Amino acid sequence: MIAAPLLDADVVPPTHDNHNDIADEFVQRHPLQIAVCLRNLIVGQDFVTVEFDGRQIVTQILEVDSRNARFVFDMGSVADDNHALPAARQLTFRSLPEGIRTEFTCTGAELISFDGRPAFEASFPALLYYVQRREFFRVQTPVLDPYLANGCYEDGDTFRLALQDVSLGGVALKSADARFGTLARGTVLSGVQLQLGIFGSLQVDLEIVAPRHTTTAKGEVRYVIGCRFASALGPAERTLQRAITQLETKRQRLAPRATK
Repeated sequence: MIAAPLLDADVVPPTHDNHNDIADEFVQRHPLQIAVCLRNLIVGQDFVTVEFDGRQIVTQILEVDSRNARFVFDMGSVADDNHALPAARQLTFRSLPEGIRTEFTCTGAELISFDGRPAFEASFPALLYYVQRREFFRVQTPVLDPYLANGCYEDGDTFRLALQDVSLGGVALKSADARFGTLARGTVLSGVQLQLGIFGSLQVDLEIVAPRHTTTAKGEVRYVIGCRFASALGPAERTLQRAITQLETKRQRLAPRATK
């Protein structure tokens, strides 16, 4: 499965249990409205996380049947989780396509055959939360004295990358390492150490939400990996905010002033 990349790393991690803070305007109740939101996930080839009974799969929506208020979604990559899913009485779906939080709960799903291969089918939820992202202010990081990200791949190999930009929602990493071109959206880089110059370092978990690449005038490929913070920053958020403020203050000081 190939997912269309997000163009912005600044997304907000969804809340897991409480929807009391969501305005009524973001709650979709009519089946036709719900169908539109689900079809948007198909058009964008967006990944969706399904949580149930302490397990989860990463899937994609395959078909939406608005007449019968049902939809089909793909199997996950782990056979045991796929086998356990039909027995679950509650399934919670979450996605962040283009920074829009899409979240809903269904009362179960059944195993079916779709286009000749196994898949799952479920009824529309009673409610679907479709919430626009909160905007985060992003700033470019220094070029001459770059902020860095140090971490490990799942196989133990290490990486050391420069940050292209930073915000309270996430970071964008840049690299010429072709291995980063193989990392899929949804990959989580755990225990990454962000080195923020005079502000010290922070340890974070990064989820890749926008992997993309560019080609220089010389034909060299450069990878830019947009990531969101996969967990709350806690007290580290204050340190990050100070770094962002300092970078923006310096940028404004160096920017050419308009003449009258």
